[in-house]
Amino acid sequence: MIRINLLPEERRKSEVPVYKFFLAGTYLVAALTLLFWAYSLFMFKYTESTLADAQAQISSLHVWQERYELNQAQNAEINKRNNIVQAKVKDRLLWSNSLAELGNVTPYGCWLLSVTQDKAKASEITIKGKSLSMENILEFIARLQKDPTINSVDLLDTKLSKAGNAAGSASAIDFSLKVNKSEVGKK
Repeated sequence: MIRINLLPEERRKSEVPVYKFFLAGTYLVAALTLLFWAYSLFMFKYTESTLADAQAQISSLHVWQERYELNQAQNAEINKRNNIVQAKVKDRLLWSNSLAELGNVTPYGCWLLSVTQDKAKASEITIKGKSLSMENILEFIARLQKDPTINSVDLLDTKLSKAGNAAGSASAIDFSLKVNKSEVGKK
């Protein structure tokens, strides 16, 4: 059916073309969707390139991370060894600090031949020497016993011998002492 509108132009009803609004709305939604998609794609690519740059920087820092971890492991090992050394220093008894004092308490007429430390018991030493008389040995023992860091002094043996190899040389007494030092002297 064909409709013909015979009314004059000014009296005719003007119909608003609804399909044009729908068409304009569809174009607008399509344009906004396209813009949103383009923006999302741009942000995705931008984030991807930023992430790639960050990963490249992190991978370049990998060598430094390995060095840092190695350094941390070495520091831990050094600290562990230092703690072991500190514990050993506390347990160690040094007779070498007492050798000068040992020389000072040795009386005239008495001389030391050797001072040896027992490997099993660090607090015990054996002193071997010679003396011109038994009184000198007793005086040496008395002087050692006066030291507050020495627990005990034991006379192991004595033996009469000559002071030298030449004929007519004086006789001397060989002696051995066992000295036990206490923990008081530890630092």
